[in-house]
Amino acid sequence: MSAIEDGIAIMARVGQRARWVIWGCIAFLLTLVALISFELPNFLLGHPQIATMVPGTPSIHAALAELPLWRRGALFAILLMSAAPFLWALAEAAALARLMATGDGFSPALPARLNRIGWALVLTLISRPLAGMGLTALITDYLAKAGEPSVHRATALAISSDDLGFALIGVAVIALAAIARRIVALAEDARGIV
Repeated sequence: MSAIEDGIAIMARVGQRARWVIWGCIAFLLTLVALISFELPNFLLGHPQIATMVPGTPSIHAALAELPLWRRGALFAILLMSAAPFLWALAEAAALARLMATGDGFSPALPARLNRIGWALVLTLISRPLAGMGLTALITDYLAKAGEPSVHRATALAISSDDLGFALIGVAVIALAAIARRIVALAEDARGIV
């Protein structure tokens, strides 16, 4: 076996294992969103935007435990909106892992997939703050209507350093996609020569 064949075989093994890990991450993220939405809404009291507006008193915990099903569905949609860019990036990464597993790690699809991963991460700069805004509005509206005197209807729009960090990583991945275009073009030229 040549060094190139060894490299392709290693890439294929890594791609096969990576697909399982990536799909496991997707399943975990979806399970976490559903679990928090439908079973553990009190977990949201630790959310940075909610923690500043809602005290963690026993009456608040009891009120959140009684959160109506339609509000839990809305909570699921809001949390899914926050997680959607990550789910998109993970699905694209799984497709890249499949390419690696078949030995096509340098296929023409590589730059486009990397580009989509980068834009998904940049999108977190919008989706996460908007989800946080919806989350604070949903929870404070419910608690204010439930008669909690320490909670007033409010909403908060905040961009955290995490959001900015994900967006900057996305920009780096977009730059990597541009480099990958050149690498794929060189690989295609090398295949044409051989």
